[in-house]
Amino acid sequence: MPRKPRRDEVLSWLKRHPKVKRYAVIDDEDDELDELPLFQPSALTGLTGEIVDGLVRYLEGKSDEDMRCGRIARIVQNVHAALKLHEG
Repeated sequence: MPRKPRRDEVLSWLKRHPKVKRYAVIDDEDDELDELPLFQPSALTGLTGEIVDGLVRYLEGKSDEDMRCGRIARIVQNVHAALKLHEG
């Protein structure tokens, strides 16, 4: 979806695949995806073994916890996503 935020593409995919019940979004920004199971690698450390293990537990149904930045960082990410122009 050129010139659209990633959020739009994720939500569009989920709408086209209503039978998918267990999924996770791996993204370094929150992009206003607060209601989705989001696993956020750090810009400094990337995708760590801890995040991978948490993602596997989640996808296997052994956990319902996602792994995202703290609330303040997510608010900053959401404001940044809302204010910046998508570069395509």
